[in-house]
Amino acid sequence: MAEEKKEVEIQLEPVISSNIAAIGFDGTSKMHVRFTNGATYEADGPQQSDYDDFKSSKSKGVHFNKVLKQAFIWKRLEKKGA
Repeated sequence: MAEEKKEVEIQLEPVISSNIAAIGFDGTSKMHVRFTNGATYEADGPQQSDYDDFKSSKSKGVHFNKVLKQAFIWKRLEKKGA
């Protein structure tokens, strides 16, 4: 019998940014970023240190664009119920 893969809901924390509304990390390797336009993206592969650096960065938008955007493959998540 095939094992059903459960999708874990990642808690997003609001951040102060003109472009990024909230960020979250699952504690292992998935990071979510929700932009102020409502779009949420997921990257598979970031480590805790990547998330910690992002969370503590002075500018979330600059850090995302200069570090995370190039380092990981991001996919847009569909809104639930859409």
